[in-house]
Amino acid sequence: MIVYASPIYYFGMTAQITAAMQRVFAIGKPAKATKAALLLSSGSPNVYDGAVATYKGICAYTGIQDAGIITAAGEENGSEAKLNEIREFAKSL
Repeated sequence: MIVYASPIYYFGMTAQITAAMQRVFAIGKPAKATKAALLLSSGSPNVYDGAVATYKGICAYTGIQDAGIITAAGEENGSEAKLNEIREFAKSL
């Protein structure tokens, strides 16, 4: 499984995670990867469209199953409720 995680800066993921995604795109599906997930953090809600589109495009190209996307905005970041959501998500994998 591949888990991509990034804060959102100006409606996109960081350059470092984008470079990692592009490298996967360039070499094709990693041999043992069957699932992927995306975790995004931001200061504002509703800023994830570009990052989600990139992630879904990578999943479609590589044939890796999208296991889920979790976002956290503003006060959700670090909250016990959001941490519990992430824990439950991880257990479901």
